[in-house]
Amino acid sequence: MSTAVMSSEPAHTTSTAPRRKSGRVSKKPEAFIPASSPAGSAKRKRNEPAEDEAGADGAETISDEDQVESSEGEPDEEELRETRRKKKSKPAARKPAAKKPKTNGESISLAIRPATSKPQRPKKPRKAPIRKSALVEDAEGLYADVFARGSNLEDVAAQWVSSFKEHEARAVAEVVNFVLRAAGCTLKINEDDVADPDHCADKLGEIQDEYQAENVSDYPLIAKGSIPFKKALRGFFIALIQTITQTGLMYDNPELIENIEVWISTMSSASNRPFRHTSTVASLAVISALCEAASDVVENTAKKMRQSETESKKARVNKGRVSAVNREVAELNQKLEILDGAIKDWFETVFIHRYRDVDPRIRVECVEALADWIMVYPDKFFDGAHLRYLGWVLSDPQPHTRLEVVKQLQILFHDKEKIGGLKTFTERFRPRMVEMATRDSEANVRASTVELLDILREAGLLEPDDIDSVGKLIFDAEEKVRKAVVGFFAENVNNTYEYQIEDMGGQETLDEALPSPEEGGDYDTPRLEWLKLKCLVEQLVTYDSEGAELPPQVERLPSSGTQFGLVAGPNESRFSVATQALYDAIPEIRAWEIIAGYLLYDHSETAQNSSGDDAEMALRQNCKPTEVEESKLLEILNATVKFRLKRFAESQHDKKTKRTKAQRQADQEEQDEMAKRLAVLIPRLLKKFGALPEAASTCLSLARAVNFEIFQELRQDATLNALLDDICKQFLTHHDKRVLLEVKEALLHVLSHDELKEIVSGKLEAVWDDITIAFSTLTRGRDISTRGNMSDNILTGITNTVSKISILTQISKPEALDRIPKKSKGKSKKDSADDAAPISALLQILNRGIPVADLDADVEGAEDLLVRNTLEILMPYFGWHFEDLRKHIENNTRIPDDDLTAIAERRDVCLDLLIKIVESRKGADELRIEASSLLLDIYNMFFSLKNFKGTATGPKAKPSQSRPDEEEPNDDWEVLCQEVDTRMTKSLLQVLAATEANYAKRAKKHLEEVDVDDDPVDPDDEPEDSDDEEEGDIALFRTLVAENQLCFLGSRIVIAIHAGTLDGKDSGGGNVVRKRLERNKARLGHNWKEVIAFLDVSKSSRGKGSTAKKAVKADKEAAKSAKSKEIVVEDESEEEEEDAPADEDEEMAETEQNSDAEIVEENGVPEHSPEVESILGD
Repeated sequence: MSTAVMSSEPAHTTSTAPRRKSGRVSKKPEAFIPASSPAGSAKRKRNEPAEDEAGADGAETISDEDQVESSEGEPDEEELRETRRKKKSKPAARKPAAKKPKTNGESISLAIRPATSKPQRPKKPRKAPIRKSALVEDAEGLYADVFARGSNLEDVAAQWVSSFKEHEARAVAEVVNFVLRAAGCTLKINEDDVADPDHCADKLGEIQDEYQAENVSDYPLIAKGSIPFKKALRGFFIALIQTITQTGLMYDNPELIENIEVWISTMSSASNRPFRHTSTVASLAVISALCEAASDVVENTAKKMRQSETESKKARVNKGRVSAVNREVAELNQKLEILDGAIKDWFETVFIHRYRDVDPRIRVECVEALADWIMVYPDKFFDGAHLRYLGWVLSDPQPHTRLEVVKQLQILFHDKEKIGGLKTFTERFRPRMVEMATRDSEANVRASTVELLDILREAGLLEPDDIDSVGKLIFDAEEKVRKAVVGFFAENVNNTYEYQIEDMGGQETLDEALPSPEEGGDYDTPRLEWLKLKCLVEQLVTYDSEGAELPPQVERLPSSGTQFGLVAGPNESRFSVATQALYDAIPEIRAWEIIAGYLLYDHSETAQNSSGDDAEMALRQNCKPTEVEESKLLEILNATVKFRLKRFAESQHDKKTKRTKAQRQADQEEQDEMAKRLAVLIPRLLKKFGALPEAASTCLSLARAVNFEIFQELRQDATLNALLDDICKQFLTHHDKRVLLEVKEALLHVLSHDELKEIVSGKLEAVWDDITIAFSTLTRGRDISTRGNMSDNILTGITNTVSKISILTQISKPEALDRIPKKSKGKSKKDSADDAAPISALLQILNRGIPVADLDADVEGAEDLLVRNTLEILMPYFGWHFEDLRKHIENNTRIPDDDLTAIAERRDVCLDLLIKIVESRKGADELRIEASSLLLDIYNMFFSLKNFKGTATGPKAKPSQSRPDEEEPNDDWEVLCQEVDTRMTKSLLQVLAATEANYAKRAKKHLEEVDVDDDPVDPDDEPEDSDDEEEGDIALFRTLVAENQLCFLGSRIVIAIHAGTLDGKDSGGGNVVRKRLERNKARLGHNWKEVIAFLDVSKSSRGKGSTAKKAVKADKEAAKSAKSKEIVVEDESEEEEEDAPADEDEEMAETEQNSDAEIVEENGVPEHSPEVESILGD
């Protein structure tokens, strides 16, 4: 066989395919790429056009192997022989003898019964399923018998043998026409064509040309519901060969099978895909039937030989019986020679060429058939010459073909008797199988290959390096792959565990030395489960080490340069997903209390008392974990607890499994007990591991799994207070972002229980006081408005404190920022006079966002981080004041002048500093983009206060009753409702242009011609040209960040246009910003296009007059559970009667902004617009 890639133009049908014989294959065939074939598709769509290119085909069909069993019965050999003597005449080579009609009118009628295989396993007669597509008016002959009439396939085969006796050439023509019709072709050949096999290729070429002229795009084998059709097609040929074999035609008239081979094998090399595919299925079925017949002959020969040997060993040998048995053996050997010759011819003319066909469906058929032949007829096919074809197909370009060969290899390796014969094959192709398991692009292929390698591991055919490579897949991103490797990984852990048990004296010795679980009582006493956990975490840490090579699916994200994570799901670590996969396979993982006891045990005592040589001391020494292993065990404990609670929740909502009331009550009691145990364990874990940020964050994550309602029900306030104190202590003592975020999530989880809000609020107030005092101490007497004038320690201290303040604003109202911190002991009067509210110092820090020259890169990064943390505080702060103003307006109450003045002044200072930051920085600077977004958010939020005017629900003063001036509602708050002026608008558009250019360059997209007013991008701020030299994942990550920045800024601008703060009178009008946004709408990807599409989101809801406005207002207010829908509509109607209708477009824009800015949390932090969230994926 040639090693070259099969040409896309196959051999013309004029080639004499049956005469071709392949030489020995000396090289592995090169990989080839089909012209067009959808990867991983199991079915072909009916409307997919057929690609009748020369030898090129494109889709795949999954076929199910059917073990063919024929009905019982043996033909009468004497009758057959007598008939042959009367009518047999020697035919020309490879030509059927022309049969002349009998002149005496007699017809041959043989008592032919259907073929039989194994009478000890009788089955129901096979019937071909009647297919609707086969029920055509002109169906006739074998095609009608097999598909349209539902006849038994054995009966059809027997009838054909009878017809063959009457007229051989016509019967062979029926078989060929049957294959043509099964390929979707209605053209036929006749007995004259069969009588001239030398012109077989020419005749089929004419039929193929005529068939292709019809532009047929579908054929039965790939049509919908093709599996029954293929089963019937294969079943007929298997029944036909079995009947021919049983009747003796195979041995008495070998020209029959040769003539069938000439036509069908020639069709299998045709350039027409329906012909090639259908004839290949038929040819493979013929080989399968021949293999079954040969296997039966081999089995019978072995039985006869044993009979002969047994008879020869007797004291009185019956020579006649021995001679008769030997004659039977000789006859069987002759039959086997004929069968092997036929198998060899069919294999070399069909399989060797079709197993590398460009159509993946045909390659799948060949793989399934070859595996079946190896199992049925191992004497012929179970050798390296045939197994190598399966090994070569492991490199097939189509995933489904690779998956199929892996499944077939699993069947072979499951047969223990064949393991010895597969060792050479394994040595040759094991590296490829390991590569498929770790690096294949398809998860299904990786998972199936892991299962195959697990069988090889059990047979001892894997090297240690291969075992480690596969074991690392426990961290794979695909859940299917992780589940597949569970058994593989768990068995490795068990082997290590058992080895260490034997090394310490055996299981019995340790059982005697250690207290039983009933005697031990407590979970923090040494036990054998600790050794299993040690082996587990040791294996995981080894695979997770940075020096270990990880599969490409285990991605590391360069979010901060050094932090890496698995792309497996939000907020899930590598050890978390591994623990979930191993949860059911390793019982020790499910025992979360034992894990906690193992972690809390003081292993330092083991090192001090290591002189003893008893079994218990040996166990303690072997169980002592390293610091890294303890950290990972904490992650395993965290994942185990949460996964167990998840199982409880799923069982309660599982409608398929009906649980009794007692079972549900038992589950609830176990959950309550878990909560109480965790509340005690978390402080102990924090006490031991709280100094390490990573360990502390993992311990705090456990608090989110605690159901705090149980403490209120049981009046266990002391336990709750102790836990909350420990959580708040971690917030005050740590500066790591992970710890702070875990504290935030834990406190928000406690706050979700209404009855506990009072307790948590008191704790939070104390934390606010401590943080603001620390911030005041750090900033007092220092110039905090000049960039780069602080030492590293002071700058780091202020940054950490500001970061904590930003976290606190996400938990509770930032009221402490407006209060002067409490005086601390030892403070001088001068210091007290200099004290101011923390918000004033925070606003001064914004000046540090204005860049200065001659600063180190590290200092620049630290300064930007401080300003960025400060920006995160300002929106919640102004949002809290916005909520207070909104309540005054809605309640028709007076806003205190001092409060309003303070808000206005701080707002103006903030906006001035933000615009300075925007104007002083160039390009797509991250801080510049964040400052622009915050500026727009503040403008949009306060501008939306106009929408609440006239919706007051408070009591109005009657004309006869007047209120004092100091209690009269005031409209001074309208000074906060300002539009973005022209100067700010131009700066914002410059930021937009720079952000667009940054993303376009990284994503290799082209923008519209730059406007003259756009700010040119500073070359220093542009993306580096070395992106091509970076790793693909890093370049992709930076591209995604750039796209996220663009969409985030664009969404803020879109909201501002709807709110009316942009494209208004103060910003120049004329829809300048809108037109600028739409300039590159179709050039920056789908996400950006969706952001811009929200410019027209309100068009469909616009109407005329007050009806449309009232409907929009009512829909907006329906989202707020605290307000009554009737009141809103009524008050708005009053407003419309008093005020003239304003411009409709402006009111719709205000309504859109109101729905975004009005929805706030209880702590005063505004939420983002739902539409914008759906775009950005936040």
